[in-house]
Amino acid sequence: MLPNPFRYTKPVGAEDLIDRAEEIRALLRLASEGNNARLVAPRRYGKTSLVNRVQADLDRRKWIPVYVDLFGVVTLEDIAERIERSYTAQLTGRLGRWWTSVVRTLHPVVTVGGGPLPASGRVEMSVPAASLLDRLALPRRIYDKHGMRTHIAFDEFQELTTVGHNADAILRSEIQHHGDAANYVFAGSHVGMMDALFADRRRAFYGQTAPVVLGPLAPDDVGEYVTDRFAATGKTLDDDVLGALLDFVQGHPQRAMLAAHHLWDTVADGGRAELADWDTVRDQVLVALNDEYTQLWDALSGAQRRVLLDVANCRPPYRSEGARGAAVKNALAHLQASGVVLRIAARRPTWRLVDPVLAVWLTPRPAGRDE
Repeated sequence: MLPNPFRYTKPVGAEDLIDRAEEIRALLRLASEGNNARLVAPRRYGKTSLVNRVQADLDRRKWIPVYVDLFGVVTLEDIAERIERSYTAQLTGRLGRWWTSVVRTLHPVVTVGGGPLPASGRVEMSVPAASLLDRLALPRRIYDKHGMRTHIAFDEFQELTTVGHNADAILRSEIQHHGDAANYVFAGSHVGMMDALFADRRRAFYGQTAPVVLGPLAPDDVGEYVTDRFAATGKTLDDDVLGALLDFVQGHPQRAMLAAHHLWDTVADGGRAELADWDTVRDQVLVALNDEYTQLWDALSGAQRRVLLDVANCRPPYRSEGARGAAVKNALAHLQASGVVLRIAARRPTWRLVDPVLAVWLTPRPAGRDE
C-alpha cells in the first residue's frame, strides 16, 4: 500500500515545493549579486521549504548553506548556540575537521541554568555579545581560509525583537563587513515585527535588504500538483472535486496539502474522488482545525471578533468613523500583528484572512459563541 503523498505537518522537501520559481530565481540572483534578502510570508506558506530549496541549489554551486531557526530565542546566548549547532550540522569532510578545531577557539556559550560548554572544557563568563560575534564572524574565517562563500538563512528573524540588547544592531555590526564572504536571507512570518526591524529608519537593518514576498499559490499550480500525485499513486479525481478543493484553500500551501491529504485518504486504491466525497473531506479538515480556531477565537475581544467576522465576510470594517473607527483600527492592528489578517496594498485599504479555511469555519459562525 502506497503512503499518502501529501505532507502537511512539516516543511516539504525541495522536490515537493509547488512552483515558487519566481521567488527562487529572485533569491538566487540576490545571492549571486552579493545582496541580502528578507523573505516575508505568513506561517505555513512554505517559507522554510523555499529557503531549503534555494540553499540546495547553492550547495550544488559550491556555496556553504547554513540554516538557523530562531524561533523561540530569548537571549543572545540562544542565538549564538543555534548558529554554532547549524555549522556543526552543515560542515563535513575537510571543512568539518577545520570546524572541530575552530569551535574550540570561540568564546563559550553559557546558558542560565546549565547548557552547552565549549569542547575544550574552559568555563569563563564572557559578555554574551562576544560569543555571538564570534559565531557571526565565521563566514569571514571560512572565506579567508577556504575561499568559499556562505549563504546564511535566519528563519523567524522577527524573534530578535523579543531578545532586546539591540540584538539586530549586534548582528549588523559584524555581517556588514562580510563582503563576498557571505550573503543572508532574513525570513520571517510576522509581518508587523519584520516591518519593525526593516522598515523603521531607527533600526539597524533599515534599507539593508531586498524584499521577497510570498503570496498564495496559483490555482493551476496547486491543481497540477494534486492531480499528479493522485495519478502517481494510482488514484484520480473528478474536475469538480478538484475545483471544490481549490476554492476551499484559495492558494494557501499548507491548507491545500491538508485538504488533499484527507481527500486522498477517502479514495480506495485505484479509485476516483468524486464530488460526493468532498463534503466529508471538508468536514474532516474543519474538525482537524477546530481546536486551533477555537483557541484563536477565544483569545479575541468582542471588537476583534466583530472585525474578524467583517473581514471573513468581505464587509469592509475600516470605513467606520469616530470612536467606532478607532476601535476598528485597533482591532485590525491586533489581528495583523497576530498573523490573522493581511493588509492588501490598494488605493483604499483592504484586508483579507491569511487562512481562507478560517472564513469557512466562521461562516456561519458556530452556535454557542458570543461576539
